[in-house]
Amino acid sequence: MTMPRPRSGHCLLTITDDGFIDGTEMLVFSFLRHNPWFAGRILVIAGGPLSAASKARLRALAPVEFSQPGADLEARVAALTQAIPALKRAGPRFASLEAFGLAGFERVVYIDSDAFVTGDLSPLFFGEQLDDRPLLASPDGSRYDELLGDAEAARESNRQRYGVALAECFNSGVLSIGGECLQRHVRDALVASIDPDFWRGVEIVGWTDQLILNRHFAGRAALLDGRWNYMPVLEAKIRRAHRLHCFDARIVHMAGRCKPWETPPDDLFEQAPGLAKFYELWRQLRALLPGAADAASDTTRETRGMQPVMQPRTEPEPTP
Repeated sequence: MTMPRPRSGHCLLTITDDGFIDGTEMLVFSFLRHNPWFAGRILVIAGGPLSAASKARLRALAPVEFSQPGADLEARVAALTQAIPALKRAGPRFASLEAFGLAGFERVVYIDSDAFVTGDLSPLFFGEQLDDRPLLASPDGSRYDELLGDAEAARESNRQRYGVALAECFNSGVLSIGGECLQRHVRDALVASIDPDFWRGVEIVGWTDQLILNRHFAGRAALLDGRWNYMPVLEAKIRRAHRLHCFDARIVHMAGRCKPWETPPDDLFEQAPGLAKFYELWRQLRALLPGAADAASDTTRETRGMQPVMQPRTEPEPTP
């Protein structure tokens, strides 16, 4: 296999806070483990309180850089969440829109902090290996419904959560961004959409950045198959639509309310038995982390006990 040529113009980007730091640590560790060719920068946006101890855990893995969301984005999120209180705890997810303003890079790959990497991601950074369009993403639940023959249900679902009966929608938990999408004016246009008026007609308010991105880029994103954003909550749909199994995944995205670094509810695996293998894989990878034997240190206990500000990206529709 020919290894990709490293490029310093690549960027891996995510968002975290003290409550999500275990997930972010796993994301960075698993990414570097499976992508030794990577020579770019790793940027982390603080979506909420992020202690020095949390930053030190990530910097122990790589020279991670940290930043804050722009003041204009934070002001708009504050105004939006005041107008729509149901969005208050999900507000930090809007920080993903900052990815589109990173004009100094050739390609930015954004991944949610509740995901971990299980394979080579070079095709996401070298866009021409998959598709040369400037925005690459994977389907959301409604797009899988379309692929499986229920376009009417998908349109109705999108009307409820995006306010418009869109088609070919994508999940914003994994994005590969390049070219004309990496421009400050694109970022500013997306941030300007963080406005209560933009939510008129939206019946389900949980989709934050995903709502904005799907409406802004409607029909312009290249939709990849589920291996690049393998969500266990949508596993049955991914298997049927793409003929993929869990071992095909390059990124496992633990979307949903329960996270593998948290103690699962007693009945979780009875209600969703398919989740067990992903939790076990996460735990096995966790054991490989440098210093894993010291995971019960005071610092780790402190950060694990913090209430996360960030809320998980979820797909509430049932998975058949």
